[in-house]
Amino acid sequence: MPLTPLHLGGGLFLGSLNRRFFSLWALLLGSVVMDIEPTILLLINPCYSCPHHGFFHSILGAIVGSAILATILSKHQEKLKEISLNIFKYKSIHPFSFKVLFFSALSGWLIHIFFDSLTHFDVFLFWPLKSNPIFISPKIYWPLNLILLLLGIFGLLLLRKKIKKNEI
Repeated sequence: MPLTPLHLGGGLFLGSLNRRFFSLWALLLGSVVMDIEPTILLLINPCYSCPHHGFFHSILGAIVGSAILATILSKHQEKLKEISLNIFKYKSIHPFSFKVLFFSALSGWLIHIFFDSLTHFDVFLFWPLKSNPIFISPKIYWPLNLILLLLGIFGLLLLRKKIKKNEI
């Protein structure tokens, strides 16, 4: 699902449930950043029936990517705190340890690749093995998108409620 904001739904919902354990920035970025890979592959070769998911749509890719993302986020925590407070009027709980940033990013990343593996034949969770044991069918693509959209809406509502109550 390249360039879809719907993958933010899973991370947003998870992050709104427990803000003391998860970094919302890491969860949200971890939910979508891996789609840079298929986007680039589709720009190079605009063939939608060709494989366009690669290493970063695997569990190993999620671990490596989450480590990279956590490193970047840990270096920019103060700027993210400022953005959260000034633009979103959201008190961000900072600083987060590398461990929290890593596991937050990894959680969002794994949610994304799990959903993608259900609808895309070319998502190989156990890369370098070239098989997808949980692929169901592209026919469930839109119902899964609806689930992600609903998770995002519930996550936003819950987050908004917590912000208004000053719980976070």
